[in-house]
Amino acid sequence: MKTTNSKPEISIYFSKRESLLSSNSEIIKQLQERLKAKRFRPQEGDSTKLAYMRVYLQAIQVQNSILKDTELDEIKNEIEELKEALKSQSKK
Repeated sequence: MKTTNSKPEISIYFSKRESLLSSNSEIIKQLQERLKAKRFRPQEGDSTKLAYMRVYLQAIQVQNSILKDTELDEIKNEIEELKEALKSQSKK
């Protein structure tokens, strides 16, 4: 009997917070599946996988920070445009 060990495809390109959340949720799901067994049995490669997960989560945090900064810049630009529009309307 052949078992499939298909791993979910995890995107490394995050253009929106939803994709960051989805990726983070997938990691949490994998960890929960591993930990909900009645008895935890360490497997070969666990420490390596956890190390990669830590690095991956750090990359997600960095990407989230970049997205947040980009969104803040966009909001600042919108505020400036609205201020200019209000100034031009009040001059009329």
